[in-house]
Amino acid sequence: MEIKHLIFNLLILYSLIVHTNANASDCIYNIYVQTGNIPYAATTSNITIFLNDATKAELPVVNLQNWGLMGSTYHYFRPGEVDLFSMKGPCLRAPVCGLTIVLDGYDSWYCDGIEITVVGFGKSCSQKHFVVKKWLDVNAGTAVIIQDECFIDNVPRSISLRNGY
Repeated sequence: MEIKHLIFNLLILYSLIVHTNANASDCIYNIYVQTGNIPYAATTSNITIFLNDATKAELPVVNLQNWGLMGSTYHYFRPGEVDLFSMKGPCLRAPVCGLTIVLDGYDSWYCDGIEITVVGFGKSCSQKHFVVKKWLDVNAGTAVIIQDECFIDNVPRSISLRNGY
């Protein structure tokens, strides 16, 4: 737990340094992805996620591996591992409360959970943990998982699946 706290603090520092190259409407999205610690949980497929807020704004993170902080030779999405990704992008209008996960390959993957931390200059930091605990599998018809925890006036937000997924 102490290491996770240290990594979180380093990411905040990293985010502040990166901000010197960002405009005022940019945020840094730190994404932790935990693969299940069960047989065959790993994948070599590309994973894309879409982050959503309560206003239905959406930010795509195409091919998570492109945003990996573990190095170019690191093998992402291995059983029991927590992988770290970071990207700069436009700030959403509200904290992240929805997540769509898309697997675009032919091997399956078991996702335990995803945690999103968002920081931006002059903006409140936000953090959201999504408990997924599901298989993504193209052959089984479950290549897309939607985790929506957005509420508007204490009512769950209605969502719709985008075309092409």
